Amino acid sequence: MKITEPQEQLTEMQKLFITGPKQAAFHDVESPVCAPDGVVVRARLTAISTGTELRVFRAVPVDEAGRFLHENLPFQLPAENGYSMVGDVIEVGADVDGVATGDRVYVPASHSQFAAVSAANVTALPDVIPDEEAVMLSILEVGHRALRQGDPPAGANVAVIGQGVIGLALTAFADAFGFRTAVLDMSPERLQIARKMGVLVAAHATDSDAIHQIRDLFGGEGADVAFEATSHWSGIRTAMEMTRTDGKVVVVSRNTSVPDFNPVGHPFLGKRLNMMTSYGHPAPGCRWSCDRTSALTIDLLARRRLKIAPMLTHRFSWEEIPEVYRRMDAADHSIVGAIIDWPAGDGTG
Repeated sequence: MKITEPQEQLTEMQKLFITGPKQAAFHDVESPVCAPDGVVVRARLTAISTGTELRVFRAVPVDEAGRFLHENLPFQLPAENGYSMVGDVIEVGADVDGVATGDRVYVPASHSQFAAVSAANVTALPDVIPDEEAVMLSILEVGHRALRQGDPPAGANVAVIGQGVIGLALTAFADAFGFRTAVLDMSPERLQIARKMGVLVAAHATDSDAIHQIRDLFGGEGADVAFEATSHWSGIRTAMEMTRTDGKVVVVSRNTSVPDFNPVGHPFLGKRLNMMTSYGHPAPGCRWSCDRTSALTIDLLARRRLKIAPMLTHRFSWEEIPEVYRRMDAADHSIVGAIIDWPAGDGTG
């Protein structure tokens, strides 16, 4: 049996909690204990998933009855927030093989100085991938899985409605896979980022000529597959309007409101649209399981085929996260890819 001594003696650490609607604060908590089948990681960076974390900051449940904070997590505050960390392994459980202290890894962990996770959730990182790109892995995977759910054929025309962090992740994969891609958004800054990432048309959602520009790009027809990444029913409606007859619409973002239009009324009933959602992982063992899509994402980043640098717009110190949430809540749309720096050392901050 392998025994690995911790490189650091941990006592307390800083961890972010949402304590009430629009209330975020750091608290001193006991540092995590390493399980026999787990590891402890010291954070280098975390990333803010701007849509999900803003919803949690606002204390908005995912269901109408208000029972769930996340898909299978009961609504209870205080709650942790965030799910993306790159860091260094500082302790390895006695039953773990293939991970060593000092390894740089990605783990799906919340905003905190240290994280204890199962070794099954540890992803080794090639040296060629910068920390600030690696920390976006789970966020990128939301876009990756959505694109695979839509399954556009080679040469397909793809539209992405919404260019927040998830929409831009979709845009990055659409470019890497060679699709003809057009996007819509309300933010000129985000549209400019999309242009840098290779889209052929980036149009403002309120531009009366936007849909015509995209139809012209697509040879007078709509998109073969349109992806909605706005978290608004107006975005779903736009995606349905922009999709050709017999095309697909993939709803990527979580929507907690009710529709203000009839999604099966005129003119949508006659378009025979195939509508689907893309939340969650595919079944284990399928061709593009979670492990396989993650491995491909890492490979594309390592080979510089997945170009996400333009979407990494801001870098903050860990103490600034509550203020970042407040800026996002006040509709600061300039914040897209937000990277959080954590202190190195013994955990004293």
